[in-house]
Amino acid sequence: MWFVSVVWLYFYRLFVADAQVGLLDGLAFGIGLLAEVPSGALADRFGRDRLTRLGQLLTAVGLLYQVAFPSFVNFVLGQAITMVGVSLVSGADEAMFFHELGFERSSTAWRRLVTRGGQAALLGSLVATVSGGWLQMVDARVPWYLTAVAFVGSVIAIWPVRDSRSRVSRQKFQAEVRAYVADIRTGFGQFRLPQLSPYVPIIVVVQGLFYAYGFGLLRIILLSRFGFSPLAGAVAVGICIVLTVGLFAWMHHQADQLRERPVIMTIVLSAAGALLAALGPVGWWGWAVIFVLYAGEHVLSPFMSETLNRHAPEGQRATVLSVASFMRAVPYVVLAPVIGALNTAGHLGYFLVIWTFLIGLAVAQYAAASRRIIAS
Repeated sequence: MWFVSVVWLYFYRLFVADAQVGLLDGLAFGIGLLAEVPSGALADRFGRDRLTRLGQLLTAVGLLYQVAFPSFVNFVLGQAITMVGVSLVSGADEAMFFHELGFERSSTAWRRLVTRGGQAALLGSLVATVSGGWLQMVDARVPWYLTAVAFVGSVIAIWPVRDSRSRVSRQKFQAEVRAYVADIRTGFGQFRLPQLSPYVPIIVVVQGLFYAYGFGLLRIILLSRFGFSPLAGAVAVGICIVLTVGLFAWMHHQADQLRERPVIMTIVLSAAGALLAALGPVGWWGWAVIFVLYAGEHVLSPFMSETLNRHAPEGQRATVLSVASFMRAVPYVVLAPVIGALNTAGHLGYFLVIWTFLIGLAVAQYAAASRRIIAS
């Protein structure tokens, strides 16, 4: 329930320009990025439940701090706290539930659960997005307060959930550090193996684009580029959510028939087409671009989650998922200032063209690697 998901840029614009927003977003996401992989290793060693609860609380604290002390420096600090919180949760929650619910790696049951859970999450997002757009017109701070309350409420809701794995026995400090570093190295090493290496370009380029779209500046900049007001943009995204919920319902029933490679290829090529379409003066027809990127982000997630959980070793599952989140977020740390500056100068088209080219390279590498795996 991110009430600020479509309106946060408009709140920032009351105090700073888009170029500064891109800079602060890059700095804050960079700090969160530094916490991404270590947090997964910490979750694997000291409790995935603890890291998840702590992350949710930090996210709420960061949101409230930004509203209480609105300035460029405090936005950077508050956003950094929020992103550290998001990083602590990222990977730990999925790894915990995959283990606690005892999923078989070869079945599609996890994909079914993720799509069903995605429907519930999107319905919550629908309420938060549309009401957040309206509340922005009433008081720009209220969506921030409500988002923080939602995160605190989630901590209360998940408090009884416990990581049932046996705790790692404590060692001397130097041995503990060596084991911790070894866990991180193992997490990165998994993506050099044949099972996961074909997905690296998809994670970095395609999911990196979706990350910039879902978490960063890009979605709100595109809505503004197409002429949507905060309320109209919230309604447009709300329609995207409803359609994506329906798409998830269909995916849930077709889980055994859907094959990973055709789905990923369709999503990737559609995303490239959407970026090219955004170059033109499409006006409110730009809603189609918004929908393709929104649906693509959520439809791709269950397939990538299934792949990562299936191939990750149990002891380092949260670490592997955090490494994937790290790779997904890396491009945005660089892109946030670039997107903000290009949009301020009226040259966002440069980003759209270059990223479409990179998507083409990523899909070509994925297709070639997939053919080699099938052939072998």
